[in-house]
Amino acid sequence: MNNHCLHKDNQHSHTSHGEQCNGKSFKELAFEAMKENNLRITKSRLAVIQCLENSNVPLSPKSIFDTLLNDYHIKIDQVSVYRILEAFIHLKLIHQVFPSGDYLSCHTRCEENPNHIILNCTKCHKVMEVHLDIKTISSILLSIQTKFQFEPINHMFQIDGNCEQCRK
Repeated sequence: MNNHCLHKDNQHSHTSHGEQCNGKSFKELAFEAMKENNLRITKSRLAVIQCLENSNVPLSPKSIFDTLLNDYHIKIDQVSVYRILEAFIHLKLIHQVFPSGDYLSCHTRCEENPNHIILNCTKCHKVMEVHLDIKTISSILLSIQTKFQFEPINHMFQIDGNCEQCRK
């Protein structure tokens, strides 16, 4: 049984959303996004949503695939898992955490609030998604545009380091 998908283990936090968190579950956000984009809510998509929603750590496509087969008893091929994950990235429902490339659910639609940073502990692999005010991110993007004559159209900030528990 894949514990990442079925049990909370306090390794992934959305507690720092502040006023930007709309209180909706990942599942509710995913259903809204799929309906808005005319995507059917299939058994496979629902299972991937549940797997991501129930996980407190970023998940690899392989761990999602294994969980769908073994725990949810959904017959699906790995290519379909990748396609579902790509669709969820396009819908701005999930993030890819690097360097692992694993996937993390976002509990606020990125199009509604793209001003967040992923904090990734390199020791215990705890991941936190924190939201910043628009002024903070805007000044960074404006600086990049001015200094490098580069027009940002999308961004994903991730900071790797050591969490409070690992620094003790």
